[in-house]
Amino acid sequence: MNRLRVATLQYYVRPIHSFAEFRDQVRALVRTAADYECRLLVFPEYFTVQLLTLGDVERPMVEQVRTLADRTPAFLEMMTELTRESGLYVMAGSIPVRAPGPGERITNEAFLFAPDGSYASQAKLHMTRFEKEVWKVTPGKHLRIFETEFGRLAIAICYDAEFPEVARAAAHQGALILIVPSYTDDRQGFLRVRYCAQARAIENQMFVIQAATVGSLPMVPAVSLNYGQASILTPSDFPFARDGILAEGVPNQESMVIGELNLGVLRASRTRGTVLPLKDSRDAASIAGRTEVVQLLPAVASTAPEKAPPRRTRPTIVIRNTQEDDFAGIQEIARLIYPEITPWNDDQLRQHLELFPQGQMVAVDKESGQVLGMCSSLVIDWSRYDADEDWSTFTSGGLYTNHDPVCGETLFAADVMVRPGFQGQGIGKRLYQRGRFGLAKQIGLKRVLAGSRLRGYHRYADVMTAEAYVAEVVAGRLNDPTLSFQLSQGFRVLAVVSGYFQGDRESLGWAAVIEWLNPQRAERGERGADAPRSAGPEDAGRDGAGR
Repeated sequence: MNRLRVATLQYYVRPIHSFAEFRDQVRALVRTAADYECRLLVFPEYFTVQLLTLGDVERPMVEQVRTLADRTPAFLEMMTELTRESGLYVMAGSIPVRAPGPGERITNEAFLFAPDGSYASQAKLHMTRFEKEVWKVTPGKHLRIFETEFGRLAIAICYDAEFPEVARAAAHQGALILIVPSYTDDRQGFLRVRYCAQARAIENQMFVIQAATVGSLPMVPAVSLNYGQASILTPSDFPFARDGILAEGVPNQESMVIGELNLGVLRASRTRGTVLPLKDSRDAASIAGRTEVVQLLPAVASTAPEKAPPRRTRPTIVIRNTQEDDFAGIQEIARLIYPEITPWNDDQLRQHLELFPQGQMVAVDKESGQVLGMCSSLVIDWSRYDADEDWSTFTSGGLYTNHDPVCGETLFAADVMVRPGFQGQGIGKRLYQRGRFGLAKQIGLKRVLAGSRLRGYHRYADVMTAEAYVAEVVAGRLNDPTLSFQLSQGFRVLAVVSGYFQGDRESLGWAAVIEWLNPQRAERGERGADAPRSAGPEDAGRDGAGR
């Protein structure tokens, strides 16, 4: 077999209510891969943590992970059934497995299933600090090479891809494909695995298939965040994909990435490529054994004791009002978060400062000065608007020329962003407390109004209306990355509107209009004289969700 069509997943981890619900999600993906005539489907590392939401998520993680390991037999039975039904090879991500013998030892095992339902596993060989110190996972001892109908392959689970010796040993045993199932919670962690996976493809002249988790489990602190992008990587030579990337997904969106591997071309490249790194690597071991240390020290060495390097600490974050020097940092964050939407320009940001300097705030690393987050707001007279207006109307096209500090009693929260990689450190919460609630109390406003971009709605648009989706989020049965957080901060939903954000593929333009009432000015349920002309559904938390 010279050509092989493969699929790899950006698997969305979401809270579930039964094992059957988990099985349905997995089965749908297997069937989709089969419909696209793929021969191999790859799931990511630890995608099975979804099953933690079926138990007590308040217990210590070391106990929860072992309870998850007790579900391994049911998981294997499910995957055996699905592979027989589909006729695919399936690398079924990984799951904690109880090690043989007494005690509570567990390993992190990735299972490769053949079309007849038979399977074998590869244990993770190198533990991250979190796995070793918190989850108490035991590393495996052996690298396995899997013989399949399309050739040999190996599995390097996430952190294992960062050790060149693992993939090199597999390549010398004839492996043409390296599968890298990963589970990373931030951009830095993801890029460590991605860059190393790309290096393994180049130096070993092999295809590398990376799968990743996306989504969140906010009720499980240890696995609450995910940052991921699936990809199919190639060697870097003329017969292969430009940039060595055959296919890749859009980061942090639920998707399946499909590509076709030409195994015949790969085999030929190992003997006739522009360079032959795999063949030439056989000399590397002997070269490494002949290492020489060359002394280039000054004639008189200092006798002063060597200072230990300073310990790396988390940044000291300062929340302050925005300055013009912060504009470039704000625009950089906007490009990272909204790559398809034009970021704030200098003229807009400058006008915000001129009109309402108190409402423009940034979170800054005190040492480096790097902008880590921002929030921006204006004051409006809410009685002049309908509740179903779009963002552009509430902000006068982003220029804030409708800022009305004389008649307005509503702080409109126009934007809030936290730099990717620094999320989960409380920056967003501090911006809300200082730049939203604290500001409204300071200047005596009645409320904070915002449009909550429904970032998770695109995953459910085919099965429910936006109003039903919001009701599920308010009831706690679904999690939306933006709205769920805002509800936890004391906001309530007033209306669900379409066309709020133009060109946003995650929300499909839908948003929830939300309100926080200043306890110093109004009791919950009071509108006051400046109520909007049309408020829509009174409160999705009460009427829309049955609360």
